Amino acid sequence: MESANLLVVDRSPECAEHVNSLLRNSGIKIHVIHTSKAAEVKRAIDQTRPLLVLFRQPDEKLASLEEISALTQDLGIPLALYIDLEDPDSLLRHLHATACLVIHSGDESLLTGTVRRLMIRSSESSQFLIQKSRLEELEHRYDLLLDSSREAIAYIHEGLHVYANRAYLEALHVESAEEINGISLLEMMKLEQGDLKKLLRGLSKGDFPDQGVAVAVHRPDGSEFDATLTFSAARFNGEDCIQMMVQESNEAAELVAELERLRVMDPVTKLGNKRALVDRVKTGLEDSPTSGKVSAVLYIEPDGMSDLNDELDVAHMDEFLVELAGVLVGAADENDFAARVSDHGFALLATRPNMEAMEACAQQILDAFARHLTELGDRSFTVTCSIGIATLGRLAKDATAVIAGARRAQLEAAQKGNAYITFRPQLTAVTSFEDDRQWVDRIRFALGNGDFYAVQQPIVDLDGEGDHLVENFVYMRDEAGDLPPSEYLAIADRNDLAGQVDRIIIPGLLKGFAESSDRQIINLSTNSVLDYAFPAWFTEQVSSHCTDGERIILQIGAASAHSNLKPTQRLMQELASLGCHFSIADFGTEVRHQQTLEHLEAKYVKLHRSFTENLTTNSANQEAIRAIVDGAEERGAIVIADEVADTPSLAILWQCGVKLIAGAFLKENSQVVGQ
Repeated sequence: MESANLLVVDRSPECAEHVNSLLRNSGIKIHVIHTSKAAEVKRAIDQTRPLLVLFRQPDEKLASLEEISALTQDLGIPLALYIDLEDPDSLLRHLHATACLVIHSGDESLLTGTVRRLMIRSSESSQFLIQKSRLEELEHRYDLLLDSSREAIAYIHEGLHVYANRAYLEALHVESAEEINGISLLEMMKLEQGDLKKLLRGLSKGDFPDQGVAVAVHRPDGSEFDATLTFSAARFNGEDCIQMMVQESNEAAELVAELERLRVMDPVTKLGNKRALVDRVKTGLEDSPTSGKVSAVLYIEPDGMSDLNDELDVAHMDEFLVELAGVLVGAADENDFAARVSDHGFALLATRPNMEAMEACAQQILDAFARHLTELGDRSFTVTCSIGIATLGRLAKDATAVIAGARRAQLEAAQKGNAYITFRPQLTAVTSFEDDRQWVDRIRFALGNGDFYAVQQPIVDLDGEGDHLVENFVYMRDEAGDLPPSEYLAIADRNDLAGQVDRIIIPGLLKGFAESSDRQIINLSTNSVLDYAFPAWFTEQVSSHCTDGERIILQIGAASAHSNLKPTQRLMQELASLGCHFSIADFGTEVRHQQTLEHLEAKYVKLHRSFTENLTTNSANQEAIRAIVDGAEERGAIVIADEVADTPSLAILWQCGVKLIAGAFLKENSQVVGQ
C-alpha cells in the first residue's frame, strides 16, 4: 500500500504531534499533516488525498467545520470531529452544523481503531480497483475472441438481437448489426417442426432444448438457408439473455471436424493443448516400446517470466508466446509433438535413439531460445529457457505422472536458468510413509493433538554489535523421533496444511516474545503467504499479545518468494504498518534469487546450508558467499550463515563479510517453546 496520510485541522500543531506520537506508538505508520486554514486543507486534500480529516478546534474565522465538511464531501473523504465529551452543548452545536464522525479524544483506542480500519479499507479498495481493471481486460479479450470466432453466434433478448458476431452477420449477408436490430426471430426463422413462439416462451423461462432445433432462416435480402440452432443461458452488459449459435446444415460435417481440431489445439499458439499431450503420452505408455528408442516429455518454460508478466500487456504477451512456439517447433524434429500446457509453459513429446540424443535435443532447444531475438513494438530482447525431461519408461505410472515429473525437473533447472535436468524417480528420497496421503493424515493428527512445538536457535553477531537474533523452528512430534520442518513442511504446504500449523504456533511465539528483548525470526509457510486473510489475522495477534512489531522478522523461502512474488509483495505491504522486517531463507547464487531481492525489501538474507559445508576447503563456496554478500549489501540486506559446524569456518565467513552466524559451534542448548 502507498504511504497513507491523516490531516489534522487545529489552531496549533500540538494536537497533530500528539496524534502522530499516538499512532506511531501503536505500530501504525501514517503521515500526519497539520493545517489550520481552509485553504491549507483544500491544498492538502488535493495533493495527498488523506485517509481521514480530523477536525479539532481551529479558529472559526480560518476554518469552520461547515467549510471542511464541504471540502471532504466533494471527494468522499471521511471527516471526524476529534473532541472530548465534557461539553455536550458544543458537540451538539457541531453536529447540527454538519453530519460527521465523532471520536472521543479521551479514548486513544477509538482513534487508533478507526485509522486501522480506514487503512484496511483503503488497501481493499485498491485491490478492488486492480481486480476490476483485470476483469474489464478479460471482458475485452472475451469480446475480441467472440467477434473473431468462426461460429455464428448471437445474443437474444425477448426475441430481438442485442449482439451478433461477425460470422453471424456474414451468414445473414448483412454488413452491420444495425440492419437486424429491429427484426424479430419470428420474422427471420421458421421451425421445421413445432411452434417458434412456444419455443421462445420456453427459452425466456430457462427451458432450453437438449438438442439442436432445425429451422429455415430467411435473410433480409430475401434468400434463405437451413440451419440448426443451439441455445444456452448468457449475460450481456449485465442483463440476462440467451446465446444462440447458428450452424448451417450443409456445413455440419465440416463443423464437427473443426470442433475436434479445436478440442486439441491451443487457440493462441496453434500448438496442441494439454489434453492432446495427455492423449499422446497415454498412447505412448500403452504402446510397446520400440527397441533401442527413448521417448520423453520435455517441459519448457522461459526464464524470468515474472518480470515479463509485469512489463507486457495481454496482446504483447500473446505475440511473445506465438514467437516462442515457433522457436520450439523450429528446434524440434518433424515427428515430435509440441503443445502449450500452461500460461507460459510448453511441452514436447519426442522419441530419440538414446538418452544422449534426447539430451542433445534439449540442448538444441536451449540454444534456439538463447539465439532468438524477440521484437515487440520498439523493444528487442532475448529470453533463455529451462527444461525438465521425464522419460516414458517402466517407472512411469501414467501420463499425468510423466508430465508432473517433467515439471518438477524444470523447476529444479530453473534455479540455475538456461539448463535442462532429467527427472529420475528412482532417486526420489524414501520416507517412512508410502505417499503424501499418510503424511497428510499424520499432520492432521498432529494438528488436532497439539504435536507441534517451537525450538529457538540463537544467531550470534561476530562483531558483538546490534540486537540479539533468535530463529524459531517448528518441530512435529513423532514416535520414531521428532521431525524438523525440512521433513514435513513441503508436504504440509502442498496439501494446504502448513497455514494451519502457522496459526497454531504463532500466537504462542508472540506471547513469549513480549517478555524478550531479542529480535525474533518466524518462518512463514507458502500457504500463509498466499492467504489473503493472514495479514489481518497476524496484525490482530501482534496487537492482542502486546508484541513490538519491529522486533519481529518474518522469513520466507527464496524459492517460495520467487514463485509467489506478487503475493509476497502484498504481504509485505499489508504488514508494513506493524514495522516488522522480512528475511529470505535458503538463498543461493541462482539468478532467480538475485532477482527476488530486486523486488522485495528484505532486511536479512539467510544462506542455503550447503554453502557452509566444508567451507575451509571449498573455495567455490567462499567466492559464492562473497558474491551474495555484495549483492545483498547493495540492497541494504544483511547476510546470515546457518549450520556452521566448526570454529575455523567463522574466520572465513567473517572475511567473506558474513557477521551473523548460527550453528553447532555455539555449543548452546536450543530453547523449546510450547512443548
